[in-house]
Amino acid sequence: MIDVLTLALAAGLGNLAFAALAAVYARSARNANPPLAIWRWARTVAGVAFLLIWLRPAIPAWLSMTASHLLLPPAWALEFAAYAGLLGLSGWRRPLIGLTALALAVQLALHAFEVGRRIDLIYFSSINTAYFEAMAAVLLLSRQHGRLARMMAFTNAVLGLLFLLRVVHLVWIGDHTLDSYKVLHTLLWVVGYLIVTVNGFGFLLLSKQDDDRKLREALADVSLAEAEQRQLLSLASHEFRTPAAMIQASLDSLKLLAVSLPPAAAGRLDNIGKATQRLTHLANTLIAQDRLRELRFGLVRQEADLNAVAAQVAERYAPPIPWRGLDGAARVAVDAELLAIALHNLIDNALRHSAAGGPPEVRLERRGDLLEIAVADRGPGVPDADKEAVFERFYRRDAGPGSGLGLSIVRTIARLHGGEALVRDNAPHGAVFAIRLPFSTFPGAV
Repeated sequence: MIDVLTLALAAGLGNLAFAALAAVYARSARNANPPLAIWRWARTVAGVAFLLIWLRPAIPAWLSMTASHLLLPPAWALEFAAYAGLLGLSGWRRPLIGLTALALAVQLALHAFEVGRRIDLIYFSSINTAYFEAMAAVLLLSRQHGRLARMMAFTNAVLGLLFLLRVVHLVWIGDHTLDSYKVLHTLLWVVGYLIVTVNGFGFLLLSKQDDDRKLREALADVSLAEAEQRQLLSLASHEFRTPAAMIQASLDSLKLLAVSLPPAAAGRLDNIGKATQRLTHLANTLIAQDRLRELRFGLVRQEADLNAVAAQVAERYAPPIPWRGLDGAARVAVDAELLAIALHNLIDNALRHSAAGGPPEVRLERRGDLLEIAVADRGPGVPDADKEAVFERFYRRDAGPGSGLGLSIVRTIARLHGGEALVRDNAPHGAVFAIRLPFSTFPGAV
């Protein structure tokens, strides 16, 4: 026959092990989990109670039986509180505290008046029946944890039923020394140990499910806030470009009057012009960033005429940017919106560095199997040592205007299309920033 004392030792160590696992999980999760903390205390108290039962041959009976019988009801009460807290139930605290205090008072009175073991076991088993059936009922109320909660409700109900069978046996037969009672008593310990083990892992899984659910809800809130922020930025960025273009056109008209304007007024007009260019560049950058975030769904490839794309972009500037296209139609399957963003960034970059040397020029050229979209300026050029670094994110050659994002966005868009972005010298001075795309990779290329 299985030794009950050995089962008590296993149950004691098992409960303490679960308490340690709960502590490790709580520390690794790094978030407040009150139900898990309560459950950890429940397992600790239960572990101590079972170890006291195991020590029964070596310690006084009042310390072994009385202390263990007084510790187990609070342990089950704490476990019930952990389930209720985890499942979001309310209104159970006062009844639970009151009933547990009453149960302990009666248990203590029974031991104080040294009633017979039969009465003590009947009362103790009845209390355990109530706790485990109550935990089963609470778990059945859960609608968030599905099968796992129902399985744990079933195991708690089975353990409560076994305690009830022991009550019935003691009430009807009365003799707790009979072999039938010993078999039932041993079965209760074996099944109880197995169920407590199953419930231990089950509760940790319930806690993990609850933490995952809260994390998903938090991520959903963050995603919603980010989407609303992106929508606002996208709307603002698109709306900024039109008034910025109008301001720039008006400034270009006012330049004709610069001769008759006082130097202070002409300087202010120049500052307004620079600020307008900066606003246009920021709007283009925000639009590009917003569009690139959506690329997890893939490029939106459609047949487009790159001559038309270049013309539309060049004409958005005041005055329009000079451009030279390919002879005939240049129809390829590309993401035209992204290429327009890349061309905007190249033009904005050229405008910032070639104000004194004249406007930049947009060129579309075919170089063997490659299609090149280039923007040439008459600025100071790019040193050979910086020709690769200028495409890195947040790289800036000087402390002038710019965020260091424009050219990195250009390279990203080029590579998404299977191409590359590069810079070369523009004789006699200046730079040519270009996007080279493999013409042969585009279905329908003409």
